[in-house]
Amino acid sequence: MATGVKRDTLRVLLAGHGAFGAVHAQAWATLGFAERLVIADPDPHARAQAQAALPQARVVADWRMALPDVDVVDLVTPSNTHAAVALAALDAGCDLLIEKPMTMNRAEAAAMAARARQAERIVQVGYVLRTHPAARRLRDIVRAGDVGAPVWIDAAFLSLKRPRRDAGVVLNDAVHVIDLVLWTVGRTPDAVSAVLVEHLGRGVEDIASITLHWQDGPTARVDASCIVAGEHLDPYVAGGISRKHLSVTGDAGQAVADFMTGSVRWRSCRQQRIAGGGHEPVSGPEQTTTFAAPSPRDAVAAELESFVEAVIARRSPEADAGSGLAMAAVCDAVFAAARERRTVEVRA
Repeated sequence: MATGVKRDTLRVLLAGHGAFGAVHAQAWATLGFAERLVIADPDPHARAQAQAALPQARVVADWRMALPDVDVVDLVTPSNTHAAVALAALDAGCDLLIEKPMTMNRAEAAAMAARARQAERIVQVGYVLRTHPAARRLRDIVRAGDVGAPVWIDAAFLSLKRPRRDAGVVLNDAVHVIDLVLWTVGRTPDAVSAVLVEHLGRGVEDIASITLHWQDGPTARVDASCIVAGEHLDPYVAGGISRKHLSVTGDAGQAVADFMTGSVRWRSCRQQRIAGGGHEPVSGPEQTTTFAAPSPRDAVAAELESFVEAVIARRSPEADAGSGLAMAAVCDAVFAAARERRTVEVRA
């Protein structure tokens, strides 16, 4: 890709037109890229759907056919294909937006990050929950010190939904809220412990209960499942019933973001030392802000817009390859901790 490419000439390859790939296609159209969009999918039914939905776009069976003709690749293929497709795209000189997880493991992530550095290519990982206004509001509250120093974080991405076939709930679901935890805290945990449960007989975990440990910071619990129903219909998954939230308790207050209702609640609260060496709870009034939750298309469009801006400006995006590498290191430690039934240090 030429360094001086402009927005109105930027050419896009969307690799993958499954359920979420179709959302990406509509988001690209919303941003005005339909006539400069190539959609690749090996499934004839998916290609027919793509062509019917976006007749202006070029639709092909093999993403390799389009690499010489595009500037950026939006990768929405199954997770276990990410590394191979991404490395080929980087070798072809393309910038890359890659849906989470960036890769299946740390070794693949390290290779991809190194290749991107060598080729001076932009890589952005698609963590769509970062675009939710409730996520940004909670992070602002925490970063401003309004809850004090974080001591306990609770996060959940629970849903009764159709399970994906490319990986279990750690790589498909837990990564959403693990990313928010790392993004809010600002650094990778030192160690993790985990319990993973296979219930459906698919060969991968259907339930994950993960604890992230920082030696001089908070402890965070992350729960994820594709068999545990939440309270709300999920606009991202047909038929899904989900619970998605992030709660940060500090030594001076607590803030809670509910991504299904769009609400952020926070208050001052703490344990106050009293005469005689005891403690008593002290709390202030709760404050609440409710945001209109963006539709899946609009949330993805916001993600794509930030990617396009990074590509044009030749600057590193917020969720860069380094964040994908950190996530892969955490997930490798999660699998090792569950397998070995012990707390495992995160290899940074």
